[in-house]
Amino acid sequence: MSAGEFSFNLANMPWMIVFGLIVGALGGFFGVGGGFLMVPMLNVVFGLPYNVAVGSDLGQMCGMSTAATVRHMRFGNIDFKLATLMIVGTATGVEAGARILEVLKHAGSIMVAGKNIDLMTLIMSGVYAALLIFLGQAMIRESMRTLRREAGQVEMSSEVPASGYVLKIRGLKLWPMVSLPASGIESISLWVILGIGFATGLLSGMLGVGGGFIRMPALVYIMGCPTVVAVGTDLFEIMFSAAFGVATHGFKGNVHLVVVLALLIGTTVGAQIGASYTRRAGGPRVRFGFGALAFVGVLMVVVKLALKLTMG
Repeated sequence: MSAGEFSFNLANMPWMIVFGLIVGALGGFFGVGGGFLMVPMLNVVFGLPYNVAVGSDLGQMCGMSTAATVRHMRFGNIDFKLATLMIVGTATGVEAGARILEVLKHAGSIMVAGKNIDLMTLIMSGVYAALLIFLGQAMIRESMRTLRREAGQVEMSSEVPASGYVLKIRGLKLWPMVSLPASGIESISLWVILGIGFATGLLSGMLGVGGGFIRMPALVYIMGCPTVVAVGTDLFEIMFSAAFGVATHGFKGNVHLVVVLALLIGTTVGAQIGASYTRRAGGPRVRFGFGALAFVGVLMVVVKLALKLTMG
């Protein structure tokens, strides 16, 4: 179903604005666009077809990430060089993800537990759940270890120590090599940056997320960026990946402008509130909250699938 075929109930607009305010605050705080919460809820609560929810969420994400980026820019939390390089890989990934979604949109449905369920919902829900469970448990375990190690004396600048894995990634000598002074990285292969950009762009185009719930942890745990810099840089990059996603989904009829407007009103205000608290909370607490939020996303995916199977 395209956006033009979907009829939006204007009575839902105030609720959608409130929902956008909450998701925007979470996005500004954790450096994610909130799509992994927004898209399932738009489908479950407001009845948007999955493809319309994806395209419309990317629309509001442009505005929300822009508002949060301005806030983080004032705090000096953005590595502009890293974000610019990553955009190249992200744009390619977004287009690939959007094309995969188009194939799934026309893939039809299958029988599960005696109920008809469209293949697009089944596959994408499985991808969401697997990614969120993996990331959530990893970030909660790491942040708990950090908090226990520092025995309640966590400094605002506490960061993930350079693990053996981070050192191996930085040790890859695949030309060309680049330096990222703002992130404290002396030398890293450009292909690592492009690879992270492509992978997160693929998720953005396919799942309607800014890629932040993968990119922010990747910047911290793969590249070794400080958490507050990873959050600000991720939001800056989301502005461009979401804009490209809106363009490609718009041509495919997956963007509903009224829905975008309602969400944008709430998320723009919420993003400003969330961004102002990132540095106050400190790296370990931000990572713990992000991990907990990932499991909230898993719960929403499960609820959505259960409703689909129950209602047929």
